[in-house]
Amino acid sequence: MSLVDWFANLFVQEAKHYVFTPVVSDAEKLVFREGQHYFRLRLAEMFLKDDRKLFRKAVPVVSSVVSLQFGASAAQQLPNVAGPLALNLNENSLGKGVQLNYSLTNLVPYRGGNVSISAALLAYVSKDYFSAFLNLANSIAGQLTIGQLSAALKVVGSVAGALQDLLDSGDKEVRLVYHNEYAGTDDLGGVSLQSGYFAVIGAQAGKFNPEKLLVKNSQLYIGDDRQSAKPLAGYDYMLFGVEAALYRDDFRYFSEYNSLLYAAIEKGMLDKAEGDAVIRAGMLAVFKSDDLTYVDKTRVAAALKAEYEERLSQLLKAKNLLIPDDQWLNSRALAINPEATERKIAPVLANKQLDDVAIADTILEMVVKGEIS
Repeated sequence: MSLVDWFANLFVQEAKHYVFTPVVSDAEKLVFREGQHYFRLRLAEMFLKDDRKLFRKAVPVVSSVVSLQFGASAAQQLPNVAGPLALNLNENSLGKGVQLNYSLTNLVPYRGGNVSISAALLAYVSKDYFSAFLNLANSIAGQLTIGQLSAALKVVGSVAGALQDLLDSGDKEVRLVYHNEYAGTDDLGGVSLQSGYFAVIGAQAGKFNPEKLLVKNSQLYIGDDRQSAKPLAGYDYMLFGVEAALYRDDFRYFSEYNSLLYAAIEKGMLDKAEGDAVIRAGMLAVFKSDDLTYVDKTRVAAALKAEYEERLSQLLKAKNLLIPDDQWLNSRALAINPEATERKIAPVLANKQLDDVAIADTILEMVVKGEIS
């Protein structure tokens, strides 16, 4: 049985008419567009109404699985587990302090199609072996929330297996269960995936007023206004945040791009035409990446080309010139406006007659010709 099936069965068995609601926050509301935005799911906050009593006997855990399209492959299931033991807290520290913003997915390009989110707030009876096992499961799952997802997918099977063992082991109390599937757009009868916050609260629907809820500093508050609002208490709840982004700032550390960049500079020092051919291959590798959106692929390709030209020019003028890496691409690339890039390539992305390869070729030519820089 897959993790998605496990959550589906749990939902049927345990789900009640609890409160599910979007929550007002300062986050901008944005409907995701295929090929143009990144998506990341966070568990902003989890709360157990009897945490002081519970933490002495049990370990709180939010387990989740997100199913989404990644690259050209079938939908990927990205499992995760979040809980205070991820912070290496002992039993004397549990239930104290503030624990916020657990990443449940990496920053993943939104490819359209179906995106489903399942999560459960669980309380497991604490036993000698359980804490070590939970730490191990969390450590494995953490590999899916950093770096390139294309590389991290190698451990998905291990993560799913570990979490399946975790979910099936020990005595547990199910506090809350959540499942939702996003596809299409609201105005056409679908369910749009949007940025912002939503909460699942262990309160009886119809007897709880969600209109007074709001998010402050990644925490769930309730009140008539932001000034007088107080942290919500007295209910089990999970507060989730859906993040949208136009670009990611860690592409500089994608190993294949750096290796091609330095190879191009090395070739270009001897023969500019050979260097140009290598950097074009590097730009093409960018457009083949599953870890970037088309807006960001365009930005990164233009940034790599700009750095290649700038470095090569200076090195040819003074072959002994040494400039630290951090003075180059990081500032240069981020100066390339993603909003402007989005506007320039929007007509290409909207052309229904072009497949992914044709889109990549067309945009790459725009970068090479300097139409995007």
